[in-house]
Amino acid sequence: MKYIITENKLDNIVFKYLDLNLKNLEKRKARHYGGIVFRNPNEEYGILAYRSDGTLYVYHGLIDEISSVFGVNNYNSKSIIGRWVIDRYQLDVINTRILGSGKRYFANDGLD
Repeated sequence: MKYIITENKLDNIVFKYLDLNLKNLEKRKARHYGGIVFRNPNEEYGILAYRSDGTLYVYHGLIDEISSVFGVNNYNSKSIIGRWVIDRYQLDVINTRILGSGKRYFANDGLD
């Protein structure tokens, strides 16, 4: 059976999921670029990074998780996460990018 869910309702459901699963994120100022790194406590690398130019970088594992749990494609997952960051952190996200598995993830001192 298929259900039609409006974008607003899907956002609400995913936002609640992200609130629950990312509630302990620490917000750290990046040293080597004007931005913020979001990471879980006691982890070396972050899962989100925001640059002062309005670009949000999202760790591919989070995109894959949202896509898998909610049955949406990576593009939609990326967009929903961007809207969540705008809503929860009042950041001006203009562009959202996926940081792939081949790159070093967001260290405290910036994107490598």
